Amino acid sequence: MQTKLKHLAFTLCLISITFIAYMPGISGPFLFDDITSITTNSKLQINKLSYQELSNATLSGYAGPLKRPVAMLSFALNYYFSAGYITANFKITNIVIHCINAILVYLLSLQLFKRNSIINRNSSKLSSVFGLAAAASLLWALHPINLTSVLYIVQRMTSLSTLFSLGSIILYLAARNHWLQKKTTWPAASLVLTSLCSLALALFSKENAILIPLIIILIELTLYSDSKPWSLLKTSSKPQQLIIWSIIAVFSILSLLASINYAEGGFNSRPFSMLERLLTESRVLCLYLSLILIPRINGFGLFHDDIALSSSLFSPWTTLSSTAFILALLAIAFYYHKKNPLFSLGIGWFFIGHLLESTIFPLEIAHEHRNNLPSIGILLAALSLLPAITEINKKKLTLAVIFIAVIFGSTTFLRSSQWKSAYSQALHEVVHHPESSAAQVVFSNVAHKTGHIKAATTAIKKAILLDPNEIALYMYYQHILASTNQTINASIQEKTLQIIKDHRATPSAQLALSQLSNCLSFDSCAPLRKNYLAWTNALIKKKPNMGYYYLFKGKAHLALGDEIKALNVFQNAFDMDNRFLHPLFEMADILIKQADVENSARIINWLKEANKKAPISRDKEITQLQENYALMLNQLYNKETNDSQLHPTPQPP
Repeated sequence: MQTKLKHLAFTLCLISITFIAYMPGISGPFLFDDITSITTNSKLQINKLSYQELSNATLSGYAGPLKRPVAMLSFALNYYFSAGYITANFKITNIVIHCINAILVYLLSLQLFKRNSIINRNSSKLSSVFGLAAAASLLWALHPINLTSVLYIVQRMTSLSTLFSLGSIILYLAARNHWLQKKTTWPAASLVLTSLCSLALALFSKENAILIPLIIILIELTLYSDSKPWSLLKTSSKPQQLIIWSIIAVFSILSLLASINYAEGGFNSRPFSMLERLLTESRVLCLYLSLILIPRINGFGLFHDDIALSSSLFSPWTTLSSTAFILALLAIAFYYHKKNPLFSLGIGWFFIGHLLESTIFPLEIAHEHRNNLPSIGILLAALSLLPAITEINKKKLTLAVIFIAVIFGSTTFLRSSQWKSAYSQALHEVVHHPESSAAQVVFSNVAHKTGHIKAATTAIKKAILLDPNEIALYMYYQHILASTNQTINASIQEKTLQIIKDHRATPSAQLALSQLSNCLSFDSCAPLRKNYLAWTNALIKKKPNMGYYYLFKGKAHLALGDEIKALNVFQNAFDMDNRFLHPLFEMADILIKQADVENSARIINWLKEANKKAPISRDKEITQLQENYALMLNQLYNKETNDSQLHPTPQPP
């Protein structure tokens, strides 16, 4: 009874402290990928908990190969119960998930520290299990490296994957221990089945969960190596062992080759090669380790594009030293896998957790949320090095953990306070990462929207200096000039067109085109319209088969008042990809405004058919379009009625 109360008291304390650390940030806005994945996704805007609406929302994602339906369903439920996109409610939900994860870290740590003490036959460490597990969960819950997994709403995908991954591991270990102790099959089998279900939910939250079987195998090799089936492997003959290891080697090589083949195509849209990314990640992993062990508030950030790419082991030289450090750390972990198996497990856990996002795949170089699950391993490894808690050192070790927790918690609280608004968050990003072009661009855009024109202009100019080949930066600079009635010199436009001609259009350039296209219809962007049209023509000249660019060209013609050209260009955009529905919506809007009954009805019918094959269906938007069409018909009918009353048809004599 006393033990249960101790666990309950710690759990309540853990939840309370975690909420306190994160509460300052709940007033912050939706950011970046939140917009594309959540707020502009009409499928999430459910009005009732019907099967159809819930299934549509669940399948409305586009991130990752599996589309992450579990996370998408959670966003839809958040929208429904919040009666809209209220950021505080979304962020509170994320904090709740983080608290659940912290409790799961506690439960997992209890299992791992207990098992570690049993196999080492260390009764003094067995009595320390509660304290070590409590320290692991408290430090993880308050660690500032987890902030973006909590306050960056779309990263619920990461935290949900962590939740179900931890659940899967805990259930597996419960089954494993049950089988070892009682040797009964059905209870253990049911736990394994539940573990697999949890793993499936983790996979459908985010694909990183595919690595969980590797972590479980590592747990087996470090903490259960003397148990079956591994004990059977040790007693098998050398030919049998050779066959087993050969199968493992062949499978690993084939998996690596398949991964390389899958990843290669994605680097066409990245400013780095696969080799450059792999080399750079050695330094990134060392950065993550340093931030986990010694958190520095100016080291954290939403963007890490200020990390220089590694072109070889010697450029920069820290690539070689980082690679050597990682290999040495892995060697030490292997060497001590018998003396301190939990240390070896923790180090291996960290590196396994980064196999997808910090190796050969064409993702951005660095993001802190990638450490949400891997950081658990480093904390376990660090705590495994502590001496056994005794009456002599209990107070000292407890005070040491509390001191570290206060540092972690206060840093998280401070970072959370910096995320209280879009301007505050963007400002602190450039303060902490002044050499980050992405941070400068975001701050420029936020400062521009909030009327800090001088700061916006300074930031965008700094971004151009940092990344002079990025097309988007010149577009944003012209937008600032246009919207503040400043002259856009011909030389600026010439420079922009030259950059478009000479350099690759990145996803950032496409995002800039999309954002600025929404501004073209306003008077503040009138000076930008012809220049914008020239940008799209230059991009189409480079890639004439990109329907995306024709959509933006059509918007430019529409803003310039040429509806005929706009309709023709939108038609071209749709012809290039009939799953691309945006051009048809633009055409329908124009034709409805023109009161073109026949052609607007034809376009709406096209939309209905194309919507059946579209990657993301747009049922609600089509329904709205049909309502606009019906309103147009009603207005035409009323007009004809009024005209007939004013000018009645002469009756025959």
